[in-house]
Amino acid sequence: MNDANVPGLPQDLKDIATKLIAYGYTLEKDAGGIWTVHLPAGDRSGFSRVAFQQPELGQGLLRMLRREEEMRDVLHRYEQNDARWKTKVYGSARNDTTIGEAGCGPTSLAMVLQYLMNNGSRPRYACFAVSPPQTAAYAAMHGRVSGRGTDANKMIMGIKEKWPEFAGTKVSFTEAAQLVGEGRLVIFLSHGCSGYSFRQPLHRAPDVHYAGHYMILAGVEGPVGPDQIFYVVDGGRRAERSMRFIRQSELQRHAAGFWWVYRRDEPAERSSQ
Repeated sequence: MNDANVPGLPQDLKDIATKLIAYGYTLEKDAGGIWTVHLPAGDRSGFSRVAFQQPELGQGLLRMLRREEEMRDVLHRYEQNDARWKTKVYGSARNDTTIGEAGCGPTSLAMVLQYLMNNGSRPRYACFAVSPPQTAAYAAMHGRVSGRGTDANKMIMGIKEKWPEFAGTKVSFTEAAQLVGEGRLVIFLSHGCSGYSFRQPLHRAPDVHYAGHYMILAGVEGPVGPDQIFYVVDGGRRAERSMRFIRQSELQRHAAGFWWVYRRDEPAERSSQ
């Protein structure tokens, strides 16, 4: 996938724009500094173009990209309680439980790797699919803590041993927020986080709560501050009951870690910008 070459486009939006252009979108900036995004013909929104001022551009483009990726199932949401694997034992110790009971870490990793594999990250003829049983088999030897779940540091740091094109690192909340704003996916661990399902209005009380649970941050809306909203991909429940949104304040108070998984050539690309 060739990088977007759009005059005036901020460098931190290049990855998002590149993916949108591959889906048939075009971007242009007029003399007054207004950005116009032309949508593909027949787009389901019913619009042919949308305009953004510069401060709104990043979140607007990311919103469009995630909508397109969900529609095309590029950002595929696995569920750890899927009947195909929920009863498979996660680990090798006698007291190890199943993917359905304790596999939120490997399930989140599978979603991130599946996404990366389908965005030009794998060599020709390589497999372009990975599912929770595969990541659970890997994590059983890289981070499984019998009776307690998953140690994400060990699971993420060893990725290149199994999937050589990829690596991972732990990041701060500030770094995680920046990465998400650039279109990357970031795994996080809830230790008492509350958030919102798709059906729960954001002005009401959160309706989804997890004590210890891994999920993914995939988008961000609104000005920086305690009420900023992050879009969540949660494989722990069925779609209508899963967490879809979480406030910045919850992440800063209750998240117990953030991890970025990336193509091994990606940090070099970022540092060259």
